[in-house]
Amino acid sequence: MRILSSVYSSFLSIISKLFWLFELFLFLRLLLKFLGANSQTLVVSLVYERSDVVIAPFSFIFRDIYWKGHLVEMSVISAIVGYAIAAFIVFKILRLFSRD
Repeated sequence: MRILSSVYSSFLSIISKLFWLFELFLFLRLLLKFLGANSQTLVVSLVYERSDVVIAPFSFIFRDIYWKGHLVEMSVISAIVGYAIAAFIVFKILRLFSRD
């Protein structure tokens, strides 16, 4: 039983780390857009292409804004908040099944 508990906690830890990497990836896109990174470069275009898929459900919730001449993508901020809420709910549900 102790082994099963250890596997379960390792599973939760891995899922948590993957979630934080995902959030960091979205934050990287937000930062690149804010700083006006050249979208023609390989790394920046790769980040934009890969993140377009995950921010698509949040694309037209709020309009993008300009703050002191810098673009702030509200769809990315909405995606970060939305996925954080979804992850919180998933972790709460997963903790219901823990035996501790």
